[in-house]
Amino acid sequence: MSLYFDCAINSGGASGNIHVSTSWHTTHALLAVGSYSEEKGGYVSVYTDDGEAADGIDIPAHPTAQVTCISWHPSKKMLAIGWENGELFLYSDHNNTCVEVPTIHNASVILLEWSQAGSRLISGDSAGSVVGWTIDRSNQLNTIFHHELKDPLSQVIFRNASNPAGAMDINGLARAAVAGDERALDLFSSWRPKTGKRGGFGGENLRENLNFYVGSMSGVIYYLNENGSCMEVLQADGAIRSLLYHELGEILVVVTESLVVGQFRVEPDGSLVEMSKVKMSSRSADCSITWAGKGLLAITTGELSVRLWNLDTGDNFVLTGTTGAAGHSEFISSLCFCTPKSTLAAGTNLGNILMWKHHDINTGDTSSQEGNWTPEPLARVGLAVKHLSWGSNYNLLGVNTVREVFILREHQISAHYNDNISAVQTSPTNISVHLDDQMSLLTADIQVRGIFVTIDTVTVWNGHRVIVYDILHETNRFLSQGAFNVECETLVVYEKSVYTLENMKINIRTFQGTIKQSLNLSENEGFGISLDIHSAFLICATLNGCIRMWDLSRREAKSHSHPKYLSEHITDFGEVISAKCNHNATKVSILIAQSSLIPDPKLYIWDVENDVILYFNFASGKNDQDDSCSVPPNSARSERGNDYQTKFGKVDISGRVAVNHSWDVEEPRLLIVEAKLVPGTDRADIRSQMQASPRNLNQDTQSTTVVVSLFVLEDDGVVVHDSTAITDDFVKLLAMNVPHYYLLRNPNDSHDTLIEKKMLRDFSGLEMTDKKTKDAIVNFSMFLCIGNMDEAFKAIKTIKSEHVWENMARMCVKTKRLDVAAICLGNMGHAAGARAVRKAIKSKEEPDVQAAILAVHLNMLDEAEQLLAGCGRYDLLNKLYQDSGQWNKALDVCENNDRIHLRNTYYNYAKHLEAMGDLPSAVPMYERSETYRFEVPRMLFDDVQMLESYVTKTEDPAIKRWWAQYMESTGEMETALHFYTMAKDYLSLVRVYCYCDNLEKAAEIASQTGDRAACYHLARQYENIDNISEAIHFFTRAQAYSNAIRICKEQGYDEQMWNLALLAAPGEQLDAARYFETTERPQYDKAVILYEKAGYLGKALDLAFATNQHNALQFISGTLDSNTDPVLLNKTADFFLQGGQFDRAVEMYAASKNYPKALELCVNHNISVTEEMAEKLTIPKGEGTEEERLAALDKIAEACFLQGNYHLATKKWTQAGMRHKAMKALLKSGDTEKIVFFANVSREQEIYVLAANYLQSLDWRNNPEIMKHIINFYTKGKAPKLLGGFYEACAQVEIDEYQNYDKALGALTEAYRCLDKAGDQMRLDELKDNMENIKEFVDIQAQYENSAAAAIDRCKEFLNSGSFIMVRKGDVYGFMIEHFAKNNQFKPAYAMIEDMKNKIPNVNVAYYINLQTIRGVEQALNVQIIGGGADYEQDDDEDEIVDETDRYN
Repeated sequence: MSLYFDCAINSGGASGNIHVSTSWHTTHALLAVGSYSEEKGGYVSVYTDDGEAADGIDIPAHPTAQVTCISWHPSKKMLAIGWENGELFLYSDHNNTCVEVPTIHNASVILLEWSQAGSRLISGDSAGSVVGWTIDRSNQLNTIFHHELKDPLSQVIFRNASNPAGAMDINGLARAAVAGDERALDLFSSWRPKTGKRGGFGGENLRENLNFYVGSMSGVIYYLNENGSCMEVLQADGAIRSLLYHELGEILVVVTESLVVGQFRVEPDGSLVEMSKVKMSSRSADCSITWAGKGLLAITTGELSVRLWNLDTGDNFVLTGTTGAAGHSEFISSLCFCTPKSTLAAGTNLGNILMWKHHDINTGDTSSQEGNWTPEPLARVGLAVKHLSWGSNYNLLGVNTVREVFILREHQISAHYNDNISAVQTSPTNISVHLDDQMSLLTADIQVRGIFVTIDTVTVWNGHRVIVYDILHETNRFLSQGAFNVECETLVVYEKSVYTLENMKINIRTFQGTIKQSLNLSENEGFGISLDIHSAFLICATLNGCIRMWDLSRREAKSHSHPKYLSEHITDFGEVISAKCNHNATKVSILIAQSSLIPDPKLYIWDVENDVILYFNFASGKNDQDDSCSVPPNSARSERGNDYQTKFGKVDISGRVAVNHSWDVEEPRLLIVEAKLVPGTDRADIRSQMQASPRNLNQDTQSTTVVVSLFVLEDDGVVVHDSTAITDDFVKLLAMNVPHYYLLRNPNDSHDTLIEKKMLRDFSGLEMTDKKTKDAIVNFSMFLCIGNMDEAFKAIKTIKSEHVWENMARMCVKTKRLDVAAICLGNMGHAAGARAVRKAIKSKEEPDVQAAILAVHLNMLDEAEQLLAGCGRYDLLNKLYQDSGQWNKALDVCENNDRIHLRNTYYNYAKHLEAMGDLPSAVPMYERSETYRFEVPRMLFDDVQMLESYVTKTEDPAIKRWWAQYMESTGEMETALHFYTMAKDYLSLVRVYCYCDNLEKAAEIASQTGDRAACYHLARQYENIDNISEAIHFFTRAQAYSNAIRICKEQGYDEQMWNLALLAAPGEQLDAARYFETTERPQYDKAVILYEKAGYLGKALDLAFATNQHNALQFISGTLDSNTDPVLLNKTADFFLQGGQFDRAVEMYAASKNYPKALELCVNHNISVTEEMAEKLTIPKGEGTEEERLAALDKIAEACFLQGNYHLATKKWTQAGMRHKAMKALLKSGDTEKIVFFANVSREQEIYVLAANYLQSLDWRNNPEIMKHIINFYTKGKAPKLLGGFYEACAQVEIDEYQNYDKALGALTEAYRCLDKAGDQMRLDELKDNMENIKEFVDIQAQYENSAAAAIDRCKEFLNSGSFIMVRKGDVYGFMIEHFAKNNQFKPAYAMIEDMKNKIPNVNVAYYINLQTIRGVEQALNVQIIGGGADYEQDDDEDEIVDETDRYN
């Protein structure tokens, strides 16, 4: 928790000053203030972080001009100052001079901007002049370009440039590291890296972009490159208010005076491309705009709120502040965002400073989420804020109110506890001191930055001055004992001396500041950065990682041990954060930062006596003995320790960083540590170590801060004793004094005391204990942690206090040592508990269950609940909740984890409610337990009215039936009938109506409902009164067929009995079959069917054969299959064969597996073979020989082939492996798709050839796919002659149908290649002549493109030669005629047509010559070439063009 202390700059007592502008140096804590007064005119002053004028910096005033802008060089102590008269001054600490720079500005200089590394300065004035300056080695400014834009300027911004690795000094590296993980460093109360003292600055190595943009009041944006070339890149809608560069890329954000926000992509040449444009709203025209994160824009609204707008996602939200000011006159006038701290500061017109801090708990950027912003404490300066600016080390905020300039310094709240006295800072000067159980207020004479208390004194300091106050215990007041000035950041007090850490030495002073002794540090040890005292031992940590200790118990301080250099023992060591020793200085606990200056998650322990360094890693929750086979049972790395943490409120400590630590006042082995989760960061330094822990939980489920107590033991190392989560109400851990530890509360929260005293868990209930008991409990706890129960028991065996024994028994719950617990319970006199523990031990239950039983008897219900839930014994947890009266929790456990006991739990809850007298609430519980049918009537039986009301309201038929039975027993038949009807109990309705002799109503109900029981009861009534037909009817409705058949036999109702027998069970069917067989008039067909239905198939067949019941046998045969006795099947088949029913006989022979006989019948009698029959006739594998099976398949296929079932024949021949026969059958089917598929699957040459031969019979000319298959199959079938013949056919088709000699030549070429493989020389010679003939004509056609006349001459020679083999004369004539017609030489064309008619008898002219060409010749010469007959029926449209490009290639 931090506060902001303000101090006004010391302007030398001058009044009437007007402070125009302020500027912080980026690397030094220097604030430049530009001011104006009547006496001095314009002047610039430089102040340190405490508000005092900086020594050695003297900038002369300007009596006639006012300062308009100031700007620090980014690395050097060099300040550029612009004046309203156009002058430009440059101050440099090189020789402490301020010189005027010759400039050409004639108007007020309003813009001064240094480049990122400071090699370039840009100045601009109100008249539109822009000047670029470069700085030489002598720190002089030289002009490199100048532009007169004639446009008042408003903004200037350089383009972004990324820094190369290693471009910063160590101090810069510290800031860079902190910038990325400032949130991690914020976990610490006051530490920040001090490593910057080791080196200088290397900013000259920064890479910078010297190109920049300038915005003007007319809305024009200019782009100037590093050479000074200028171009106009944008004309905005209004004056430019602000230019901002997006951090994530080359994006320029432009804000105009009308609050139009535009995003523009920056091209390499500096031009801008618009990406988006949005109009913002604000009540005030003079609003403030700044970045507030990556892509997050903060804009004031003219009220006491800030609107944040995410430019990347378009999301926006409002942060609203409260200052306590009445009315709505207060508004935010200035904004400033500190990126490393993620803090947005806002100043108001009433002098209040509001702050919001962004907490990113995830690794991603969630700055656009409103919930991640939390308000910080309010600061007040009392005057209207004009401008805010963050300082170089991020804990300084400059506030310009025009009349005054304030520096707000962030300060962590100082607090200290010692000797049962605590002191907490509540304001810059007020300290709340808690002594003798009373609070007293100490008002210091300085702004306090540190506090140290002893039994008699309170010492405060501010880094420059120390004041010691005596405590007057009688009056609880304070008296100043002494004060002195000293430059120190930390000090301690022991007895009557003040120990101040001053760089390379520790001075021991009196309360008045007199130095009594000096403890010097060597150069190897370095500057002292940490100082602490415990008991009589002083410990100091240095910048170089050295630990020094002194014994103060003597007259003079003496060295207690040799110096310890941590860098020799700790890898990746960077800097010591804090170091503290225990009571006897045998152990030293140390927190360090790594070389990257990121806090190390390990807590290191220096064992002084053994000179070894141990550690406990809070990132993984493990100590340095991870590889040891002996794991202390309660350590964070043991399984038992894990269970302990999760089951007893002991929170997970992994994934954290230790931020505070303190040894116990007296116990040298006990150490307490405050550890916090690390907020989201992109750096892997700490995060990677956390992720390495397999037990690391999601941070959302972990407590932010935990307090962990540790035992540091020589043999077992660092062992976890206990861990407790603390809420956000607490700021930090202060100290530990067994049995308590002390926490600092948030001063902004309302509490009676700012120091909270917490009891260690092991001492719960033992607040007032003597030292002997306290030591015994500490030893007991320590031995429990390392698993040494024998020594643990010895440590407490002499204790007689019942409270102590009870506390020990409670600790046994945590350790699950029931043997020790039994002894503790015996010493407590807890007989029932001791008996239960012994019984639990004998039960062999798992340890968690046994410990839970002990916890119950100790009234530790929460621990018992956690134990049972942790081991998954939800049945016992449910019982625990029931026994403790937590019925809602019990039901919840049953619903989610123990559903097997859900009904039982509802039942027990109902019994509980019934016992409590809450009968209405018990009813739904009985219903949910599904015991209400008995329990609710029982419970309500004494209250008939309530019971009747429940019965009326319920929808359960069982309850209504019970009530109807009750009413029937009391003689209220009408009521009984009503409720029987509501319960749909038709049997009871029929029974009651029969009892009342209302058989008609009973028959109506039985007929309508069909209730079997009701029908049976009514049938018995009708039988009793000899109403046979009705009795048979209702027996049938009741499916009581035996009764109905019995009556039919008695009455001779044969036909009705036959119908009933078909519906009856096998027993009744057998009885009926015997009746039909043996009756006086036998009905053998019915008897046969009934015997078969009753399961007596042999009897049925014998009777059918004996009595020649063909129809019945036909019916029975449909139920026969291969599972039937083969003898019966063959017998049935023979019977069908004799009767001429050959198809049925085949089925029977097939079922009996007499396949030869069945096949013989199929062939001899031409019985149609279906697929189903073919499968039946196929001999399964494993039956008979393979030869018999293949012969049967061949015979089946032959039969199918003869019957024209080619597909089935193909299938059977394929199963028989006779692929050639299968292919021939498939060819007969004409199924092209299956033929192609079968050929590809068979992969046999002959089959490929057969398939190709078949495909040639199809229309392959118009189907490229078929042509492709033909070529493919002939190729795979290795039939080059056939393939060559096919290619010849293709060539002929190209000539005859398409007149495409070029493709014909290609086909013949392929044919030649194939025949060449076959070696058919005769055909090759013939083919060669054909190719030469076609090639000559193709060459003529090709020549025509270049020389038409020569081609025509060659055509004439070709015609005269008479060498026509495959080339058709008509095509040659047509080629020449088309040429003459195209060139309008119609007479030669006509002559050529006439010649063609003479040379080619009966020629179809239109076949060779385009019809349009013929018509053109006719019209030109007025002749008739062809008549109006068939030639005119030629399609006048263009021929369909088929793409044959790849037909042969």
